Amino acid sequence: MYNDILSITAILIPLTCLAIAARPLLLLSPFRPFIARASGSGLICLGATAMGLVTSGFLPAVADDKPADAKQPAAQADPQIEAPADTVEIPPGRPSWVGTEPNTRGKVHTVAVSSGPYKKDGQAKRALDEAIEKATAEYIAEQLGSDHAALLLRYDAGTIKDRYLRNSNKYQDVARYTEPVGEMHEHFALLEFGPEFRKEIDRRWTHVKATSRVMQTGLVSAGMLLLIASVFGYFRLDNATRGYYSSRLQFMTAAAVLAVIGAGVVAARYITWL
Repeated sequence: MYNDILSITAILIPLTCLAIAARPLLLLSPFRPFIARASGSGLICLGATAMGLVTSGFLPAVADDKPADAKQPAAQADPQIEAPADTVEIPPGRPSWVGTEPNTRGKVHTVAVSSGPYKKDGQAKRALDEAIEKATAEYIAEQLGSDHAALLLRYDAGTIKDRYLRNSNKYQDVARYTEPVGEMHEHFALLEFGPEFRKEIDRRWTHVKATSRVMQTGLVSAGMLLLIASVFGYFRLDNATRGYYSSRLQFMTAAAVLAVIGAGVVAARYITWL
């Protein structure tokens, strides 16, 4: 939030200087018809832009002024238990794949995940979902060779369980720990990622990289055009006013260049640079 305010301030300061310096020029009679036609459209565009920024989350809404902690108290979950093996009585029947390392050999790669022991069964289920999402993200990052891929190609636990987790690869039991811990619930899953999944993430990653490069090119091109337009506008206005406002026009051009650079820096923050 602080960075957003700082970025907006960095743009508004040059624009304010530009408006102050341009005021005497805008009051000249040749510019008055243009101002009258452009003012209405400019205000409409400004209002639409502000509304778009609010709805997109760039600017904070009024209802979000309160910090997250004040809205509702954070849930207190039972801590995960770490205990020596000889203090745990594991019920018989656990599959052989429980606790195995990820296997990336062959066509179908397997990744075993565990929720860890929890006092309540619901907490163990939620912990398993988090472990499934984390294991999938790590698998994607390893296959594509990029940590950014795991952040941009997201799969929720429900999708992963529906597509890559068979019912036969699900298991749960209740292990008994020494007192005062007692019985603890634990859920296990064996994820299976075949060639189709690897082709899918490779295709999606290629699309993400292509989109990122297009946005980068567009940002650089727009910045260069605006900078050239600022310099060109300076020469045209200086020639139109016969050099009478040269110093003021130079100040306006410098402010416009700074505003373009500031806007480019802010826009670059919302582009994934790959």
